[in-house]
Amino acid sequence: MIVKDNALNLDFDLTETLSYKTMPQFNYWRGWWNEKPRNALEKVIELLWQDFVNPDDYKDGGFEYWSRVIPSGGSLEWHQDTGEYYYFDDNYWISDKSMMYYPKITSDCIGGFLEIAPYQDREGLQDAQTAARCIDNNDIERIKAVQNRMVLIDSAQMHRVSHVYQGTRYNLSSALWKVTPDFFAEHENWHVGEITDFKKIQKNLVKVEWENKITLA
Repeated sequence: MIVKDNALNLDFDLTETLSYKTMPQFNYWRGWWNEKPRNALEKVIELLWQDFVNPDDYKDGGFEYWSRVIPSGGSLEWHQDTGEYYYFDDNYWISDKSMMYYPKITSDCIGGFLEIAPYQDREGLQDAQTAARCIDNNDIERIKAVQNRMVLIDSAQMHRVSHVYQGTRYNLSSALWKVTPDFFAEHENWHVGEITDFKKIQKNLVKVEWENKITLA
């Protein structure tokens, strides 16, 4: 795990850019070694990752990226960063590395810690709920969400976001894949429709066109 404060020197608020405000739920970029950044988000991803990636190891891969805004009262359960489309298939896929970057944390924010467990299951032998019951709370590492902080972890590590008691927590998450997942090779931008049963996520993933994919604003 790597934690870096003052990770970027930006002269703009990333959360106010058109690309951040309008991005679909799941997006993919083949990395700066395959194509230039097409928007502010991909440029930020390049700046954040450039010291941690050997492009020769990821020629056939790239970055999945998404935003997560958690307001007061919100949280996020234990999970790994997987190819969501394949989560309940036998060919369970987990990305290689994951990064959480906090472009904005409101000054009144209380709670919303990133909690990371040592438990790793890259083979997908258990679902997240079963695996969560194996976690010893004494082994959990808690990292405060600080504006302009970056956290890099192994994607197989179980992690969650604790309850946000006050304020709002913004992040830009990205996951590095060694091989582009098939569904991103088919289409780069996806949205999840209304889900009443998470196990039906595959049937609710729909292709979307992102009008602002190519914009530096």
